[in-house]
Amino acid sequence: MACDDGHCFSVPSPPIQETATEVAVLNVDLPSSPQGFWNRHRRVWLWLFLTWTMLYLDRAVTGPVVSWMIENEVSFMAGAPMPHALGGVIGGMFFAGYMLTQFPAGYLGDKYGRKPLVVISAVWSGVATFLTVLASSLTVFVAARVLTGLGEGAYYSNDRALIHAVTPPEKRGMGMGVVFVGLSLGLTLATIGTPFVLEWAAGIWGAERAWPVPFFLLAIPTLLVAYGVWRYVDTEKGRIVPAAKRLLAYSAVFLAVIMATYIATVEMGLSGWAQAVLVTLAALGLILIIYMMLGKSSAPVLHDRNLVLMYLSAIPILYTLWFFAFWSLLVVSEAASVGLSGAAVYAALFCVANAIGYPLGGFIADRARSNGGGKWPYLALCGLVAVLVAALGFYISIGGHDVTVLGGLLFMMGVPFAGMQTVHMTMTADLAPPEMMAQAFGMWNLVAEVGAVLSPVMAGTLRDLTGDWTLSIYVNAALLLLSLSLVAMIRKRG
Repeated sequence: MACDDGHCFSVPSPPIQETATEVAVLNVDLPSSPQGFWNRHRRVWLWLFLTWTMLYLDRAVTGPVVSWMIENEVSFMAGAPMPHALGGVIGGMFFAGYMLTQFPAGYLGDKYGRKPLVVISAVWSGVATFLTVLASSLTVFVAARVLTGLGEGAYYSNDRALIHAVTPPEKRGMGMGVVFVGLSLGLTLATIGTPFVLEWAAGIWGAERAWPVPFFLLAIPTLLVAYGVWRYVDTEKGRIVPAAKRLLAYSAVFLAVIMATYIATVEMGLSGWAQAVLVTLAALGLILIIYMMLGKSSAPVLHDRNLVLMYLSAIPILYTLWFFAFWSLLVVSEAASVGLSGAAVYAALFCVANAIGYPLGGFIADRARSNGGGKWPYLALCGLVAVLVAALGFYISIGGHDVTVLGGLLFMMGVPFAGMQTVHMTMTADLAPPEMMAQAFGMWNLVAEVGAVLSPVMAGTLRDLTGDWTLSIYVNAALLLLSLSLVAMIRKRG
């Protein structure tokens, strides 16, 4: 189904040339859930919610840890001439890995089953998070974060496709929103809890040895949640061994290319911004190779004009998410002249607001579909967020320092931001062929992650060059208006 200017219309999906032995899951709308509150689709929602919580803790903890290193001049950040730019490079490297496995993992999920890829992703994240603890240099630390990203990149496309498969059509938007509350919970716990964990650990082992502790504490719970998904999510079993082998093969190549590019930029003495750009170009080169290899068999999700516009318009969404997820602690701390722990609760209000916005966006998307659909809910929400982001930049530019106002603005933008993200994903699901849903969401997140790769380093570099966060925030507001413009171009197929 596609929607334009308030009207929805059916679009036939092109035939897929696959054999039954090659594809485990094509049109995977699974049988109806049994009656009762804890029916199957809600059980799936719960376990995917818990998995999102742990995966976002595993990735979002990097921002507060890097902020701790900057504030305390410890470990890899000591003596760095542009520490915020370097911190942004560290954050962006995770997403360089994360973006690369999005589409291949979606392809593997459609072929071997979505549940196996969800389990593989969670196990991988737990193991790689533990390996981060062992990092003894900046290069090894970055490699561990890239490795974590490669594993977590298998999750999103298959999570979205699994929700679409098990959830009644009239509740799919709500399902996508409710499960995404785990994302905001993980961000909130990482933003609020990490500074206190670091201070506690520093009191025992000293500041220099405190930074690995949050990573160590997260590894085992992530593995336990992975087991829970495998044991209790009642969907198609799929084939986990061949899927894992294929994902490992892809990831080995991706890791080698990304780290070789990163090490070369360090050896050449390039700035953090130049490093991020070259790593992104290397990632885009790998994506182009994937596109050429799979372009024919996956044409319905790679060449469709409306879907391409959705993919591109998602870049500012993840740019915004990871600007505030990575740097909100320092934005509030520096504007209000308070420490990280003092700023933590106020900075986390953006994440808390997301917990309200994600299911609210699902409700709006489901209502819009039942009333004819259209792109206008996204345009309205995105425009509102752009205005609120610009208001935050203006408040900081005039010397505003009240933590209550800063926190209030973060909260007010967080609700419609999360809502617009759910609406955007639901629109994408309506536009995509059901049998290629994981590939469509893999492509969505692959393209969108360009924003996540560039956001931490671009914002950090602008902060170092200008001395505050005002320009970084205004750039974010402008990118949101670009997203609005791209979605406005969605039109009825001829």
